Amino acid sequence: MKAPHALRPGLRFVSLSAVVLAVGLVLAAGPATLASSRQSTGASKIDSRVLRQAQSTGRATYWAVLAQHADLSAAPRMKDSTGRGWFVVNALKSVATTSQRGLAGLLSARGASFTSFWIVNTVRVVSDAATLRAVASRSEVASIVPDIPARIPNERVSRANRVQAVEWNIKNIRAPKVWNKFNVRGEGMVVANIDTGVQYNHPALVKAYRGNLGGGSFNHNYNWFDPSHICGNPSTAPCDNVGHGSHTMGTMVGKDGVNKIGVAPKAKWIAAKGCESNSCSTSALLSSGQWILAPTNLNNQSPRADLRPDVVNNSWGTPNGSDTFYQSTVTAWVSSGIFPQFSAGNSGPGCGTVGAPGSYSNSYAAGAYDINNNIASFSSRGPSPLGGGVKPNVSAPGVNVRSSVPNNTYALFSGTSMASPHVAGTVALIWSKKPSLERNITMTRSIIDSTAVDTSNLTCGGTAGNNNVYGQGRLDAYAAVAAALRSEQSVKVARSA
Repeated sequence: MKAPHALRPGLRFVSLSAVVLAVGLVLAAGPATLASSRQSTGASKIDSRVLRQAQSTGRATYWAVLAQHADLSAAPRMKDSTGRGWFVVNALKSVATTSQRGLAGLLSARGASFTSFWIVNTVRVVSDAATLRAVASRSEVASIVPDIPARIPNERVSRANRVQAVEWNIKNIRAPKVWNKFNVRGEGMVVANIDTGVQYNHPALVKAYRGNLGGGSFNHNYNWFDPSHICGNPSTAPCDNVGHGSHTMGTMVGKDGVNKIGVAPKAKWIAAKGCESNSCSTSALLSSGQWILAPTNLNNQSPRADLRPDVVNNSWGTPNGSDTFYQSTVTAWVSSGIFPQFSAGNSGPGCGTVGAPGSYSNSYAAGAYDINNNIASFSSRGPSPLGGGVKPNVSAPGVNVRSSVPNNTYALFSGTSMASPHVAGTVALIWSKKPSLERNITMTRSIIDSTAVDTSNLTCGGTAGNNNVYGQGRLDAYAAVAAALRSEQSVKVARSA
């Protein structure tokens, strides 16, 4: 993503040698003086990787994270869904606009290149070392972190065009029993993914695309977002240059004649291309996160919170489970009533390998198992490094999962990325059958937790019913929908959350 402010020509870059010398002099004066100096200059706020980049090149690309956060606590109590969505968006924008004003003025005056975001109160900056020091010294700036992309985990891939009718993974979570007994397939729900894009006209996906007007006509406004313009400039229609996003979307909603690959085939889908390739720039992920809260037209204008999805599936992440940079993104989604579904990561079998944002307590993370219900060796394990909570939250099929890929074909993928959309699709089934639960994240999590099939594995700690390998157990879509329909059970589950 190009920043709107260009670097001023002829700008003189200043090395950090003066800063290093000053710190050395203070160190000689004593620890108390050092602490005071670091606080006043802001040096302690700067990640060492940003410092090294500035020292070696004379400039740095970094994120200035501001201290102020929007208070979104009132949002979940709002009964009007559209009003709730706008409350979250407006609160985030208001805090970002107000708190970033001084910093924006400084950066403009110095000719630095910068881009502001509001879902996380942060500014992406490209500047010289002197400006970096000036940014760090500002009281409203909490930290300065490097610009490091997230990734789509490496998945095992093999082509599979053969027709399997209802795929093993869909049967495993008992989705067909939901379709047949409860006569529900996700009607009225909208799922989204932040991924590598989607082949929107794939035979298994085209009918479920919200932008499909019928008769061969499409309207991609509010249904597609490509912040990095990978699919064209302007990017006027969905594409998938990797195949990963088409595969995860197929597991949520896909159906093509006898190819029954999706958990909730009557739900609609929209998509944000937060990953330019297998790599996902921070700018694209934040832009996509904002778009999920209030989708825009193809010019990224005229946002509409009423068109936000019910569920967003995310297969991207960072291997460092302690990385809290995206915490505000997940908090905003939850406050708006968007179920935040994540893959746990493919860094197993070691313990404590769950990645971020799946490691967050308010993210719902999925581990992966195979056709024999054995946990995949690659499936990341807990506990979460953020407070030691049990992760993953639940596990789902993630080995040799057959789904849609460009162009109009199918393939077997393996990874927790394949497990995660099973959970997203199950949320769509629950809310479709029990509309009173729509956007009730707490109750929905409790239902999925309580109905998962307990699977004991204590190698990374926990209990037989809730451990750091399978989480609460193996996903059971039918049991979850059935529990949602039993009002007494739903109340009981909600009280135990």
